[in-house]
Amino acid sequence: MNKKLKVGVAGCGQIAQIAHLPYLRELPMFELAALCDLSPHVVDTLGEIYQVKNRYVDAAEMARQADLDVVLVTNKNHAGPALLAMEAGKHVLVEKPMAFNLAQADEMIASAARNHVKLMVGYMKRYDPGFEVAKQSVDAMDKVHVIRVHDFAGTYKINNEIYDLVTPTDLNREQLSGLIAQDQQDMLADIGPGRSDLLEAHDIMIHLCIHDINVLHGMYGLPHKIHKAQLFDGTFVTALMEYENGVRCMWETGNLVDLVDWDEHIQVWGPQRRVELKFPFPYLKNAASTVHIDENQGAAAVRRSIVASYDEAFKREWRHFYHCISADRAPHTGPAEAREDLAFGVELMKAAIA
Repeated sequence: MNKKLKVGVAGCGQIAQIAHLPYLRELPMFELAALCDLSPHVVDTLGEIYQVKNRYVDAAEMARQADLDVVLVTNKNHAGPALLAMEAGKHVLVEKPMAFNLAQADEMIASAARNHVKLMVGYMKRYDPGFEVAKQSVDAMDKVHVIRVHDFAGTYKINNEIYDLVTPTDLNREQLSGLIAQDQQDMLADIGPGRSDLLEAHDIMIHLCIHDINVLHGMYGLPHKIHKAQLFDGTFVTALMEYENGVRCMWETGNLVDLVDWDEHIQVWGPQRRVELKFPFPYLKNAASTVHIDENQGAAAVRRSIVASYDEAFKREWRHFYHCISADRAPHTGPAEAREDLAFGVELMKAAIA
């Protein structure tokens, strides 16, 4: 199949405006064919910028657009628009997390299978050239002793310095309040609907730290046992975990929202080498991840720092999704794996508050 795939976008906020919309316009195998957002101002402004005629404020109405092949879901609560699109026979690329709770994830998996459509989760870090280099180096290790996952993130305020973003000025406050309440109810479904005190921490876990869970998943798999976990200072979680083969994993995540420097990496220690994959600020276009490999060369200690490519991870995931649709292949970051990520995040949060 060499035809262009027509894409509709459900949710036109920051991630859509910074990454997906510009890249979809650049990539020759896609055509932007519809935009949907709660804000008519946002939809109309972006519709003029990207010359998209089909504009909606209702995801159900967009899903009925007959010529759409793909729907990108980037709104806050992903399950609803994703299910509407798949039930209408559209392939779906959904931003992480795939859902707010496991029941939603199960509905999405069933819908994709029932309607014979591709469902891919937008873990762009898995399509990062640096991830591929780091994984190859880890796979070449005879043995792994310890893995460390570290993500204290940083501020997103610099987005407004870098990009000219279209912001909603016309949202219905009553409608918005109802949606926020529903989002909170959905997010807390797996850890207890009465635990509103955990809402911020769980929000960080399934929106920010889900990337780290998935990178760990793709790099080495997920640990089978959580020995000890603790939640403190609002959103910070530390944990010691173990794999079935005895490898230990140290986990430390949170959100230092005032620091400009982005602070996210994964490190793997083996007897021959240490591998570190350091991620840049995710919204800085074409910023390369760096892989540091420490090992011996004779009697000398040697560090290699590798920038695999400046190719953009968001574009690479779209190329991969096109290949999955055109060649009928399963995505690298499919819904079953994403459900396991979500379940692991829930388990880690429960362990941290036990």
